[in-house]
Amino acid sequence: MRRVLVLVLLITTTLLGGCKINDDMKSSGADPSATTRSYTVPDVVGRNADVAADELKRAGFSNVDLGAVDGHKIVVLAQNWVVKTQSAKPGEKLPANAKIVLGCERIR
Repeated sequence: MRRVLVLVLLITTTLLGGCKINDDMKSSGADPSATTRSYTVPDVVGRNADVAADELKRAGFSNVDLGAVDGHKIVVLAQNWVVKTQSAKPGEKLPANAKIVLGCERIR
């Protein structure tokens, strides 16, 4: 009997927990159409990486990553790097949450 009670409590908690998550998502005020809205990708090759990332964010993109293309492992202090490549073509229309990776080289 005790095992049955524990199992019922576990299932009920799981179900109610799932409902709470869904209710939180619905009441968060987030507009689901905001992620489906398309924005035009600017050309940021040749720009300072910090400025380029900021420009992409101002253009509406929220998922911008910086990667090193010159043998360094990571990009630290984006203001000391220049963009050499970008994963999305300039002029391309992408949703706001599309991942855009900027390939960067350290300024010497």
